[in-house]
Amino acid sequence: MQRAVRSAVRGAARVLPARFFRAAPPVLAADKEALLELRRRTGLPFVQCREALQRYGGALGQAEAWLQEQAQRQGWSRASAVRERRARQGLVGLLREGTAAVMVEVNCETDFVARNAEFQRVVEQAALGAMALCRSTAAPQDGCAKHLLREEELAQLRTGPGGDLLSDRIALAIGKLGEKVALRRAGWLRVPEKDGYIAAYAHGWLPATAPVAMGTYGALVACEALEPRAPVATLEEVGRKVAQHVVGMAPTTVGTPQDSPEDPPQGREEEEEEETRLLAQSFLLEPALSVGQFLQQRQALSVRDFLRFRCGESTHGPGETPGAEAETG
Repeated sequence: MQRAVRSAVRGAARVLPARFFRAAPPVLAADKEALLELRRRTGLPFVQCREALQRYGGALGQAEAWLQEQAQRQGWSRASAVRERRARQGLVGLLREGTAAVMVEVNCETDFVARNAEFQRVVEQAALGAMALCRSTAAPQDGCAKHLLREEELAQLRTGPGGDLLSDRIALAIGKLGEKVALRRAGWLRVPEKDGYIAAYAHGWLPATAPVAMGTYGALVACEALEPRAPVATLEEVGRKVAQHVVGMAPTTVGTPQDSPEDPPQGREEEEEEETRLLAQSFLLEPALSVGQFLQQRQALSVRDFLRFRCGESTHGPGETPGAEAETG
């Protein structure tokens, strides 16, 4: 009797329930390719990408749209939670198109996120949106048009001509990155097409890539090309050097070609503070010359105005704006 019981137990052990023999559905090559492509497009985890593909029967377009919607919804929810966090890391982005140039500052919480391709796409889209807005205004006939976007303009900025609201794109980035992301400020310089030229320089750990250059510092310099007009390569070289100087020496005004360090402006003692007039400053790349003297020697450009951003700086002038972070409600 005992022997029969033992045999029955052994037999039962050998006959496993049918559920133990169910194999996971095979991952077909086409399914794997769709999964990898969806992951590449969205940057979201494989688990979420797989769920989206299963939900829509492998339809890549529908799965991507659903994932983007979910990430954006989550981003809007997170935006409220991270609103009070300090975000002073990030990037400055610069974009030039002919005689117009824009500069934006987009902030995040950590340097790690600033190096993320998803965050850098937001910087690029912010620059494209600012350029679209700039192009919608009339070009100046003479002089230089300089504009720093107001809070309401930042809030309505789009990702490019006819694009989505940038605030929606920022919400999507928050949902993916899990950090506060905010467009802090944006501005542009625009000069006449007949004789204008704009130089640009971005400084930081990112290589200069087209169309939007990025770094932790940026400068735009609005110039007039002198006659006879120098070759484009010369204009680029001279302009870039002046823009580098603006980044490094942080002038606050242009000054006049007649200014020199030995001639302080009225009301300021010579040794009272550092020189802040661009043309009177000792030229960063050739300290024996002032910036004005360097430009007189090269006879290629004269400076009309400039714009300088340093990522995360504390400012109280017209360049400081509350920022177009994702808003709820």
